Amino acid sequence: MYKKGLLIYNGNAGQTESNEKLSEVVGILSEGIDELTLIKTKNPGDAEEITKEKGEEYEIVMFLGGDGTVHEGINGIAHLQNPPIVGIIPGGTCNDFARGLNVPLKLSQSPKAILKGKTKEVDIGKVNDRYFTNFTGVGLITEISENVNPTTKNIMGRISYYSSTIRSMGENDNFKFTLKTENEKIEDEAGMVIIVNGNHVGSIKVPNKSISMNDGLFDIFIVYNAGISLLVKYLTQKDTFEDKVSEEEIKHLQARKISLRTEENMSTDTDGEVYLQTPLEIEVKKKKLKFIVGE
Repeated sequence: MYKKGLLIYNGNAGQTESNEKLSEVVGILSEGIDELTLIKTKNPGDAEEITKEKGEEYEIVMFLGGDGTVHEGINGIAHLQNPPIVGIIPGGTCNDFARGLNVPLKLSQSPKAILKGKTKEVDIGKVNDRYFTNFTGVGLITEISENVNPTTKNIMGRISYYSSTIRSMGENDNFKFTLKTENEKIEDEAGMVIIVNGNHVGSIKVPNKSISMNDGLFDIFIVYNAGISLLVKYLTQKDTFEDKVSEEEIKHLQARKISLRTEENMSTDTDGEVYLQTPLEIEVKKKKLKFIVGE
C-alpha cells in the first residue's frame, strides 16, 4: 500500500501503555507499509519540528496520540510544499478531529483504516501565524480547557470536560467583541465565540448539520448567557437543540475569513491547546491537506 511511512507517537504517555499500543499498531501497519519509521515525541513542539523537517520524505505521516499531538504535527505539515497523506491513530481523551473524519477510535481498527487508504481533501484553518484542524475559540471554551485537571483528565476522560464546564459557568463573565467576516460585522457581548471546522468538540458532536470539513467555510457559534445553560444541558445529557435554539441564545453564521477582536486581550483555545491571544485573524485553507478517513 505505502512505500515509506512515518509514525509519530506521544512520548508523554506511560512507558508500559506506549509499548502496548505501539506493539499492536506497528504489527498492523507493517503489513501494508514497506518502510515504517517510528519517532517518539519527548517535549512540547516535537511533532511540529519533526514533520516540518522530515514530512516530505514520506508518503504518509501518522500520529498516535490525541488532538494536541495532531495539532502540533499539522503545524509542521502545513508549511510543506509537497505534504504527505496524514493518518490519525486516536490515542487521546477526546480525539475530536479523528471523530470528524470518522476514523475508528479502537486501536485495533484505526491502523486498518489507514491501510485501506481511503482519503479526503480537508480544510484546515489558519489563525494568525498558526494552523488548526478542529476549532478555535474564546470565552467559556478556553475556561473549560484551563480548568481541566490533568490528573482527572487522564482518569475520567471526557467527564472531566463536562464537570469543568459546569464549574466554569459560575466563573464566566461576558466579554465584548467585534467580529468581522467577508459578509458582516458584529459588535456584541457573549460568553463564548467558537469557530469550528470539525463537527466534534469535547467528544460531543456539534448539533448542526451544516458543518463540513471540505466546503471552504467555517461555522461560527456565538453563545450568549441564555445559551450557556442550553449548551451545558446538551454536553451532559446529549440533548438536541439544533431546532430549538434562538439567536438570543446561540447565533450561527458561516464565513471564509474572520477577524475577532475583544475589548481586552483574551486567551484562545485552539484544538484544545491554550497559547494564543486575541486579536485573531482567521482564514480557511480549503482542501489544504489529504487525510485518511473511515468508512
